Amino acid sequence: MFSILRINTATGETKRESYDTKEYLLGARTLSSRLVSQEVKPTCDPLGRHNKLFFCTGALVGTTVSSSDRVSIGGKSPLTGGIKESNAGGVVGTRMAEQGLRCIALEDAPKADAGWKIIVIGKDKVEMIDGEFLAGKGVYEKSDLLSEKFGKKAGCITVGPTAEKLLVASGIACSDPHGVCSRYAGRGGLGAVMASKKVIAMVILPDGEVKPNYVDPEAFKAGSKKIVHLLKENPVSSKFTKYGTAAMVDICQALNVLPTGNFRQGTMEDAEKINAQTMYDTIKERGGEGRTQHACMLPCAIQCSNVYPDKDGKLLCSPIEYETMALMGSNLCLKNLDTIAKMNRISNDAGVDTLEVGAAMGVALEAGIAEFGDDEAILALMQEVRDLTPMGRILASGCKVAAKVLGVRHAPHVLGQGIPAYEPRGTKGMAMTYLSSPMGGDHTFGFTLRDEEVPTSKEGKVGLSKKFQVIGSRMDAMGTCNFVRYSVRNDMSPLLDLMKAMYDVEITAEEFDDFVKETLRIEHQFNTDAGITLADHRFSETFYEEQQPETGEKIDITDEEVAEACRW
Repeated sequence: MFSILRINTATGETKRESYDTKEYLLGARTLSSRLVSQEVKPTCDPLGRHNKLFFCTGALVGTTVSSSDRVSIGGKSPLTGGIKESNAGGVVGTRMAEQGLRCIALEDAPKADAGWKIIVIGKDKVEMIDGEFLAGKGVYEKSDLLSEKFGKKAGCITVGPTAEKLLVASGIACSDPHGVCSRYAGRGGLGAVMASKKVIAMVILPDGEVKPNYVDPEAFKAGSKKIVHLLKENPVSSKFTKYGTAAMVDICQALNVLPTGNFRQGTMEDAEKINAQTMYDTIKERGGEGRTQHACMLPCAIQCSNVYPDKDGKLLCSPIEYETMALMGSNLCLKNLDTIAKMNRISNDAGVDTLEVGAAMGVALEAGIAEFGDDEAILALMQEVRDLTPMGRILASGCKVAAKVLGVRHAPHVLGQGIPAYEPRGTKGMAMTYLSSPMGGDHTFGFTLRDEEVPTSKEGKVGLSKKFQVIGSRMDAMGTCNFVRYSVRNDMSPLLDLMKAMYDVEITAEEFDDFVKETLRIEHQFNTDAGITLADHRFSETFYEEQQPETGEKIDITDEEVAEACRW
């Protein structure tokens, strides 16, 4: 049996329910999307009391399996107007498992003038306490105050000042193994949903006593070791161990898909100044608190995260990921890793998605608000987001809103969500994924780039995107890090064997994929019922009319091809 804790944020009432259905067994996005579909009216106001926010763990959470402790957060997105799942690493999933929880649901909403609350969940209590002392503070200060009050081992979740103002580029920050709320479920504006319920933080205490109950402990132990072996032997995941996701800078530059100058180009001059080797060397040279390898959750055999130090060796930002290096680096024509790290830190403190705000800032620079490549001016613009100035609020409202307000046609988004760090005219597989995702522009939804023989051609990309939508959704369905997919994409049996050893439930690969595809159908149906149409699954018109300089390519994907990619 798996438990869901329901918390009425208006009345403070709580209720614990138990279920033994397959969606609760798998958990994570499989569960969050079903709960949103079943319990949230598609046409509701995402920031109103009828929306709900679900925090769901996956099938292998709290065990010794590497990279399996992510938490999926689901609700209706105020950014896209459709269904949303955003996930994060850290220790929150582990703490939920120790409390015997597969899901925490935040329901209803108090009046807008109600005070801020902190939800505290322990083995003997669930309570809502005063959270006004956190109001207006940045995420880093909130994180420190929560650690002082509840200890660094607690699983803490909080939102930044942008979420408090219901700005829809805001995410949800989860605590890492060191007690710092720096692991973001950044996409889709779910931070604003949490804040709309006047919940400024949620704390899962480390006093839980629920342990994994393995049906076959020896088989599980052997299966867990096998996953570690597969991860270390795989050339993709092993490369991420040394360089992290920053390794993608050189790959994308070589493939003409590194977003540059508000997605006008696919390459940047001097891109090597912000690539993985430069970051690795900088961290090593500065030493101190810097780390080239770092785990966002425990256990993790990949450790693709990093700790980037300043010139004195003091922590500046952790982590810097490729998506941020591109959206807040090359996209803005910035060639200084220190500037990108400062941008990242300010974003984390403000509580905004670095991808969404990076895309919005590219639009702002095209509008002439500042010059591309001007480090000081762009840093000052980022600080406006943290300071909640009028311009800062525009940027924290996302790429689509910023483009409309500032009068820019070349706006890189789909369904209102800024597209990630792969220029779509140079990679038609990723373009197909962006266009067909029910979540808005989303790279993890179906990552095709490494398997595109001819990236600039759309031929075969419907099938390729759908293949990787299933592969990516498998990981989301189980709460497993997306990088695990490289080791099990052709054979899911290592993960399915672990589920059998833990729960004595046998699921075939075919059954599992059928369940994943049903999740995709549910997500698209929710969006249809919310009023999203095929006409919304498009890039801005400029991507269809203007050639990418490096390749001469335009987006030539038709609505009919997008419809096929959305059909499950």
